[in-house]
Amino acid sequence: STWGPRGPAPDRFFDLPHCARAKNGTASDSFAWYRRDRADACRRAEASLRAEHGNCATERERTGGDRRQLLVTGVQRSGTHFTWEMLNRLGVHVHHEGLGPAGSISWLFSWRSKSYVINNPASLAPNRHRFCVVLHQVRHPLRVISSVVRATKPSDRFWDWIYSVEPGVDRRAPPIKRSAQLWLLQNRRIETYADARFKVEETSPRDVCDAAGFPAFLCRGDGSHHATSSKVVQEILEPRRLSRDDAVKVASRVPSVSWADLEALDASLAADCKAMATRYGYDLDPKYHPQSLDTSGFKAR
Repeated sequence: STWGPRGPAPDRFFDLPHCARAKNGTASDSFAWYRRDRADACRRAEASLRAEHGNCATERERTGGDRRQLLVTGVQRSGTHFTWEMLNRLGVHVHHEGLGPAGSISWLFSWRSKSYVINNPASLAPNRHRFCVVLHQVRHPLRVISSVVRATKPSDRFWDWIYSVEPGVDRRAPPIKRSAQLWLLQNRRIETYADARFKVEETSPRDVCDAAGFPAFLCRGDGSHHATSSKVVQEILEPRRLSRDDAVKVASRVPSVSWADLEALDASLAADCKAMATRYGYDLDPKYHPQSLDTSGFKAR
């Protein structure tokens, strides 16, 4: 039920008879592993796209065509384009906001919904498809909130869809408050079913690949088995944890939204976001977690 020691890795390579297990303890210390009780398996299955057939009696086991190894999910604007591109450069064929042979990198698939505002090029069927391993990707809240606010439009189909799946987000609230509510509530939701959490600013895609259970010849390889359309092997960019002294030396955009801006709108919400950020290992000042890689530059190829 596991992959062989060497490639190449065509799409059928990812079609295993059984799920490969997440590698708790073999990946870097960038991961915070969640405890998952069997008693909660049916609740997780009802609320998420996580495969729970071995733990929940009412969940059927998916065949290879209905099962994918990996879902990386997190709040939108958390750097999923970067993770998607780097995994494909390694040879892990995932799609962004759709279903790839090895899985998906999608903020939308945080929810088990009847429909998705984006679901392509291969569509996920929420009653059919499940993911073996779910990893929770996070980014500093002020950077996420600032980016969501910047992307928000007066008439916005993404927000309209969010209101349908996350009722705690107040459609009447200003964009800053709505974006903070989304960061808090969506992360809380993912915590209830994901296998592990990692910070995009300081986690190598190779470690994400390892933690998801993929073989070493891909995760630690030179990219020669890549799943991109590039005719050449591309560099694997690897964020890493920086000391405070080194972090402040990295040129990085200052978020347009500050804690003071959020506190002026809702002090209680700001306090909850700060508490979650601290629990995730973030300094409240984003300068200590520089966005040293412009993830917006990484698109599907």
